[in-house]
Amino acid sequence: MASLHATRSPDDEPLEIGGHRYVPGTEMLYDSGMRSQLSTLQHVKKGDSHILLVPQPSLTDPNDPLCWSNAKKWITLLNGIWYSFNGAITGPIMAAGMIGLTVTFDTTLQRMTYANGATLACQGAATTLWMPFAVKYGRRPVYLLSNLLMLVACIWLGIAATGTYTPFIIGRAFLGIFEAPIEALCPSTVTDLFFLHERGEKVSLYGLSVLSGNELGPVASAFIIQSLGMKWAFFIVAMFIGASLISMFLTMPETRYSGSRPTLHASQDPGECSSTKSAVYHHEKLPEAGTQVQHIEQQETVDRSTYLQGLKFWSKGEPTVNLLHTFVRPFVLLAYPTVAWSSLIYGLSLSWNVILGATTAQLFAPPPYGFDSSAQGLVFLSPFIGSLVGTYVCGPFADTVANYYTKRNDGVREPEMRLPTCAIAAIITFIGAVIAGVTYHYGTHWAGPVVGYGILSAGAQMGATLAMTYSLDCHKELSAELMVTISVVKSLIAWIWTWFINEWIISSGVLTVFCIIAAINVAAYLTTLILYWKGKDIRAWIQKKDLIGLLGVN
Repeated sequence: MASLHATRSPDDEPLEIGGHRYVPGTEMLYDSGMRSQLSTLQHVKKGDSHILLVPQPSLTDPNDPLCWSNAKKWITLLNGIWYSFNGAITGPIMAAGMIGLTVTFDTTLQRMTYANGATLACQGAATTLWMPFAVKYGRRPVYLLSNLLMLVACIWLGIAATGTYTPFIIGRAFLGIFEAPIEALCPSTVTDLFFLHERGEKVSLYGLSVLSGNELGPVASAFIIQSLGMKWAFFIVAMFIGASLISMFLTMPETRYSGSRPTLHASQDPGECSSTKSAVYHHEKLPEAGTQVQHIEQQETVDRSTYLQGLKFWSKGEPTVNLLHTFVRPFVLLAYPTVAWSSLIYGLSLSWNVILGATTAQLFAPPPYGFDSSAQGLVFLSPFIGSLVGTYVCGPFADTVANYYTKRNDGVREPEMRLPTCAIAAIITFIGAVIAGVTYHYGTHWAGPVVGYGILSAGAQMGATLAMTYSLDCHKELSAELMVTISVVKSLIAWIWTWFINEWIISSGVLTVFCIIAAINVAAYLTTLILYWKGKDIRAWIQKKDLIGLLGVN
């Protein structure tokens, strides 16, 4: 029984059960106070036995990804994380070589930053084209094809890095098109494979893969650039992408599942219950509401797929999925306040990686620091350490906070229960940006701005992951589409920074620029208060208006 889905009452208002309104995102996670009524549901087998499995896995189909062994789930997830990590590396890979590229191409630093902008802009646009195919035909073909084309693009860029500016920036644009799914595909895989109580940690690990790719990529590429040249940075990344492609082909089966799963429906009229040929309904009384639970158990058993069957490149398309409708949905989702908020916070948080990658050579190559390429790369170790801290705070710690509030709420989980941790993200991001700006402005020891980078990166990691997890909790049935929306907005925001960040720093100084950007971040975080207090009402409004259905793209 995946969740407690309430049918709407005649006046079109969300149904209340046991004093709780059930709207999209509201889930019965603990059986607190209702152990006897919910005893037939599947619970976790290890740890707290009061935790319900949300969604409930199939009882008769071993091919349901929720039924896979932990080892198979982790191998699949790690393939997705490796893919996202490789894609993230290719963005800031030029950070330590920007000055050298300006000499090679006889151009300005700002024009070289446009090469990053080309990748970001094309990545955001192309995500809208890739993901409808992932929804209809499955995740596996998109993973494999995107990975293969990323490999081709990196080889192209390795050759173009010793040529002229135009072929290089065209290669960067195509790289953005080919790697576009990295920020939308893996979160969908997480929702395919893992239960609600497990997702915070897994989404945090995915977020870490993207941020660490942005941060460790420049560290490694700096030494490669200094020793072998810019072209070999791309060639070596291509080798890792090739290894990922082989691993993915052999060990990453399809995770999209369209079969039936047990569900829990609440209706005010027991007469609504009806049986079908393939299902049996079990009725149990829920307290205080006069409602009945309908527990559907499939009786037909499905054979387990073989290893070779799992290697099929192209699964049968889902006949109920319309590609055009799937393409349009991410744009409709921008009208959802929950998704719009997540997109804004995610975009502003991850923009820090683009800003640091575009400005590190500009800030640390000249006096008083005079860093060479390898030293510029080492600067990114601090953001990486900060991201590790942020991963813990927005993963296990945020889950602990949400679980605490869930238990106090009679076992009912609301997505807003993760949001208090956003206060920590806002404070840390602002403090880190101010430290970096002030210490650089006054020319302190290099440790000052570098430590500031690490602190603000911890806040950025937290903000990005919390925003993504909140949206997935609210609209898990639209996980692929909403990640497209979030990715497009993120790419747009980051692309905007690339157009003027270098020249803005020259004209206004690091202190002013970093403080203004940090203030924009804090202003965006303040909107979290609206969602924390009114989030459930907003989700009820979204359910009532049903914009996707109203526009005929459901």
